Amino acid sequence: MTKNQSLFFRFLLFLAGAGIIILAFFFYKGSHELNRQDAFVWISISLMYLIFFLPFFFSSININNFSGKIPVISLAWFGIILYIAISVVIIILLNKTHVISLNTAIIIQSILLFLFFVNIYFAYFAVSHVHAVTIEEESKQQYISQIKSKAQVFQLTVDKLPAEYENVQKILKRTLDDIKYIYPVNNGAGGDLESKILRSLNTLSEFAGNIQSGPLSAAIKPEAENLQMLVNERKLLRN
Repeated sequence: MTKNQSLFFRFLLFLAGAGIIILAFFFYKGSHELNRQDAFVWISISLMYLIFFLPFFFSSININNFSGKIPVISLAWFGIILYIAISVVIIILLNKTHVISLNTAIIIQSILLFLFFVNIYFAYFAVSHVHAVTIEEESKQQYISQIKSKAQVFQLTVDKLPAEYENVQKILKRTLDDIKYIYPVNNGAGGDLESKILRSLNTLSEFAGNIQSGPLSAAIKPEAENLQMLVNERKLLRN
């Protein structure tokens, strides 16, 4: 079942349930006029039904639990069940035992509805926001982690460069050491530089591999200086 088909089916279920409530209302109402108390009861029933159906539509929001510690759906259903249970108790206290007045019931119901929406906010939107921030932070470190991992591997190759590449070796060692102190910056400002640094590291790895296998590469020093320049430029970026 596609996403649109699933949404359409849920909408049909919602309409079917709403139709049953409307039918029950007209059967109950009959020919007599509703008083304020009756109106409150039927409005409460309608609200309970709407609230019960919220997860069926909000579940289409793609929220992965970023830490595994916040059960989003469980928190939402806890609020729904608690709201419905208390609403039923209010209706019973109002109509059967007459312990509370209609005005008191309306006030309690309003507070309950407010608290329910606070719960829904934390269950869906707040967790979604935190998850989005987590994804953003992970994306910031995408190139950084690759660069540092590549630099660690390349360090072994640099240590084995022939003696005639001593100057290149010094440049690369200093640059690779600087890479250790590169950290993510906000708004993806360093993304372009980080991509260039990663490409330069890959190019230098190929050059160094050619040196190790035989033919000397005259291009390794300019590329080493290019990497040094890129890393120095990236170090200037701060949050």
